[in-house]
Amino acid sequence: MNRSCPSCKSFNARRSAVRTSEITLRHVFMSPYRCRDCRARFWVLSKNSYYVAGVVAMFVVLLTLAWNAGELLDLPKTEAGGKPAEKVAAQLPDLLKLAESADPSAEYELSRMYAIGEGVAPSLTEEHKWLERAARHGHVDAQYEYGVALRDGHGTVQDYQAARTWLQVAAERSNASAQFALGQLYRTGLGTPIDNVKAYIWLNVAAAQGVPGATGARDSVVSRLSQAELQDAQVESRRLSEQYNAKRAKPAE
Repeated sequence: MNRSCPSCKSFNARRSAVRTSEITLRHVFMSPYRCRDCRARFWVLSKNSYYVAGVVAMFVVLLTLAWNAGELLDLPKTEAGGKPAEKVAAQLPDLLKLAESADPSAEYELSRMYAIGEGVAPSLTEEHKWLERAARHGHVDAQYEYGVALRDGHGTVQDYQAARTWLQVAAERSNASAQFALGQLYRTGLGTPIDNVKAYIWLNVAAAQGVPGATGARDSVVSRLSQAELQDAQVESRRLSEQYNAKRAKPAE
């Protein structure tokens, strides 16, 4: 704040006492000073002025944020996937029609929607129903997820043997996550006798596709294999990787 004397421009000023007659609204925002050189008495903005300005600025900011929040609340409601709820609801009849005609992509999409409650009420039963249908109709991601659901007992009775079957199907169709999960089943003996050779093969194929954790799991099996078994497993995993890479590189007809 500027405390220079308006008369002589001197900065040699000190705070002056407030007189009884000066106690008005002005006193809240202004403070009296007296110049020690020319003895002139003058007023300058007080600290209270800056405090009040700060409070007002904060109030304006909060009011702006509240206004913007109100604008956001007026936007169309969206589901977890980011689609407007009205749009999802409008598309649902067509999606159901496709799913009921055994379209695997539509069945898988319905399963996902029931899993997260997008456009429909969340339902574990419906999620599992459409996931199983999509898997049986050839949707590779559904085959993997259905295998995991059976393995974990999610929405269905836990069944390791059936889980291995579905994971095998998805793994042979180059689903990297299924390859890793299948290798883990063979490594730990869930739903099947422990088979270190098959475990190494599938974990090695999954590692080649960059699945997190596959490399460590594969390497933990190496000590359980003879030199001949390791060589055979590496040859087979290389063959499978080349086969899957060729399928991915082949343009869709």
